[in-house]
This record gives sequence, C-alpha cells and structure tokens, in this order.
Amino acid sequence: MTPESKKRAGAEDIGYAAWMAETVEPYLKEHGKKGYLKMEDGMSIAYRCYSLPDAGKCVVISHGFCEFAEKYNEVAYRFLQEGYSVYVPEHRGHGYSGREVDDPELVHVQSYDSYVTDFARFVETVVSPREEYRIVFAHSMGGAIAILALERYPQLFEAAVLSAPMCAMQTGKYLRFAARLLAEFCCLAGKGKCFATLAGQQGFSETPQFEGSSCLSRERYDYMFQKRLLEEHYRTYGGSYAWVRAGLRASRKLMRKENLAKIKTPVLLFAAGYDHMVDNDAIERFAELTDRTELIFMPDSRHEIFNADERTRTKYYDEIFRFIKEEEVKDYENENEQTRKILGTV
Repeated sequence: MTPESKKRAGAEDIGYAAWMAETVEPYLKEHGKKGYLKMEDGMSIAYRCYSLPDAGKCVVISHGFCEFAEKYNEVAYRFLQEGYSVYVPEHRGHGYSGREVDDPELVHVQSYDSYVTDFARFVETVVSPREEYRIVFAHSMGGAIAILALERYPQLFEAAVLSAPMCAMQTGKYLRFAARLLAEFCCLAGKGKCFATLAGQQGFSETPQFEGSSCLSRERYDYMFQKRLLEEHYRTYGGSYAWVRAGLRASRKLMRKENLAKIKTPVLLFAAGYDHMVDNDAIERFAELTDRTELIFMPDSRHEIFNADERTRTKYYDEIFRFIKEEEVKDYENENEQTRKILGTV
C-alpha cells in the first residue's frame, strides 16, 4: 500500500462524507484561520490559511471557475499531511470575496488582470513574509490566473502544479473566433453583466447534476454540492458575457510565445482525457513552448482530476508529491552551489 493509499484508507473504510466530517475538517479547523485582504480598488479578498509550525514551505491554491476555498478541503489536507502549509484565496466574485455584481450566482469580471493583481498581491502580502518556499497548485480558470502570474512575476513561485489549466476554453457549438465575436457583441450591446446564456451560463440549481459534472467520484461531488446548498456564498454558477470575453482574451494573451518564454518556473502539467471545459491541444502547446514543463496525461479522468476515480487520484497525488520533492532537492542543491561559488570568491 502506497503512503497515499494509507492516508485514504479512512475514507474508504467509513465513507467519504464521514471521513471528511470526522477527520479532515477538524484537522483543517485546528490548523486554519480565515482572513481578508483589501485590494487597491477596494475589493476585499477572502482567504483561508492552514499553517504548520516552522514548515518553511507552502502551497498556494488558485481555484477554478465558480469554486470556493472549501471545495479544496481534501486537497489542502493532502498537502498538509506532506508537510506543506496551505493558503487558499478566493478569487474576486467567488466565495466570501467581494463581487462586482449583486447577483451571488453570477461570476463577473472585466479583465483577468484583476484576478492576477489580486493573486500576486495576496502572495506578496500574506504568504511571502511567512513562507520561503512557495508552490502554486492551480486548476482550470485558476490555472490561467497562475500562468499569467508566472509570466508577469517570474520570482513569485519556486514550482507550479497546473491541473487541467485553462490555456484555452472549450467553446461548445461555437468556433473560438465566433465565441469571441459573440461575447464582444453582447458586451457592446450592454449585456456584459448578464449571464452568458448563449454560452450555456445560468444560475444555481438545487438539483444535483453529477452525470454532466467534471467529477467521477460521486461521493466527492455530493460533498461539495451539499456545501453549495448550505451556503449561499458558494452558489456562483455561471459567468457573464464580460467574464467570457475576459477569459477568451486572457487565454490568447497567456499563450503568446513571447509570454510563455517568460516562464522560468518548473511546471508539472496535467491534462484530463475526458475534459469538456478546457482545450487539451492548448495544454499540449503550453508544454511544447515552455522549457521546464513536464506533461502528464490522465486518460480516464474528467476535468477535475482531484475528483476522479481512486486509481487516477492515487497516480495524481503520487506524481505531484514526486515532482515537488524533486524540485525541493534541486533548489537545495542550487543554493549550496551558489554558496560554494560565493565562498570561493572570498
């Protein structure tokens, strides 16, 4: 039995919901605290941090579209068990963070620059003063935000794990250029703050929709759906036309060769075989056009690989912890080499 299997045994023995309620959530509560950080434009960003004394290393989670900090309870627990403190900011328009619209079910932003600025300021203000070694774990929309941050702030993280990142959206029945024109037209027509209904975006439904979801684990889907039912702050469910436009613009920007060349951080990149949210061709191009990227394809997974079947999840976490521990060793060796060079010149 692998270490990951041993840690998961409790969930398999007593059921996932009971394991989360009796083991994971009490552990997170013991090590966690909540906070808010105000941005320069007045927007308040909510966050959770789970600290291990003297860890000196941490993981910052950049969540995906319509998600919230508690959706990553199990992911945070896995990292904590491996000795990493964990920080989870909620992007503007999500969870308990401030919003640019009144409707709590609508995600709206004019530009991904807002997300990136918020995220970088959070890391620089809250994380960096406490943690010397920083890793970003990013999923979907959060992956696009992380990539843009890596391009703009090359020293922000020592390593990155990108899980099915939004290098490009899947645009359904529309070709990408047509989706872009449609979003632009709707914004010009004054519908920028409306649900992008032509792109299938809509408000929250209290009826579970597991079969069409990004999960393969029914227990994990049910756990997160119950969180949404119990907490209205977690009911963000669809994007505005402006959000769609901003996402399409952001993916074009982050995939430009000159911007990808700015990424110096080592990256572990995951793609899911049955992904209906992001474009795997774009993910492969990202791997080809960046120098320090390792791509791992998870053929049996839907979009949320951390909510896939047991076999896939085991491989997923094994690969993540192998990668980040290898990068820690490399970083340590590089520091020693630099120290030897400095001492040799004295």
